[in-house]
Amino acid sequence: MQVLKTVYDNNAPALTYERPLRDVRREDCFFYHTMHFSDDTVVEGGWDLRGRFADYTGHVDVEGARVLDVGTAGGFLSFSAEEAGAREVVSFDQDTAARQHLLPFAGSPFMTDHETWVRDHSRAMQAWKNGYWYAHQDRNSRAKVLYGDVYDLPPGIGRFDVVILGAILEHLGDPVRAIGSMSKVAARHLVINTDYIEGDAPMARFNGDVSRPASSYIFWTYAIETYAKILAICGFEIERVHKDTFLGTPGEAGGRRPDMARAAIVARRIA
Repeated sequence: MQVLKTVYDNNAPALTYERPLRDVRREDCFFYHTMHFSDDTVVEGGWDLRGRFADYTGHVDVEGARVLDVGTAGGFLSFSAEEAGAREVVSFDQDTAARQHLLPFAGSPFMTDHETWVRDHSRAMQAWKNGYWYAHQDRNSRAKVLYGDVYDLPPGIGRFDVVILGAILEHLGDPVRAIGSMSKVAARHLVINTDYIEGDAPMARFNGDVSRPASSYIFWTYAIETYAKILAICGFEIERVHKDTFLGTPGEAGGRRPDMARAAIVARRIA
């Protein structure tokens, strides 16, 4: 670990960022997003957002901003924020697989042998982290990294002009608590990329289904009105909702994942 910078609250302790991993081998990496590297090679991930950062984040202005990328995975949004002119980017993700919660399907390894599941999932998580550091070095990125608890950010993290939650809330058992945690450090804008329910609909839909145990990582879809109420409680109002469609990439057996319809909810601090 390495102390890189003490951030802006004079009463806050010095913040310890992760020491960058260097000389990571590409074969030890997993890339969630399609990545284009400096040697002109392309590694396909689950989704291809190249050239679509502004669309994905609702065209929020990050030029000159301090940006927090929550659930960074391979860092695509962090590196894109840098390219869009952010003055400082902090990438945040969970520190240990023990933080990850799944739906409690009876008979699943998550429930029957949680210790082994955490160990196996930790190996997969390390491949994601390797992918981040591989791309970080390839791009000569200045982004800093923090690993921890999404519900309890580390002291001294400071405030951010823009906080981006890119497709993570549906994977959390308590999205309200996560939004509250992030709202404490968002000085200007909070951007939530997600799916949501429109029109005359329930305030939320629980996505667990006994017939779909493979989807144990998807908990909730909220109505847009629910997001508006949660954000208002946290001192924000929805400024705009930008809806768009993004490219899926080839899946197994030569098939292609369907294109992904997503929305960026851009919320502005009012209190």
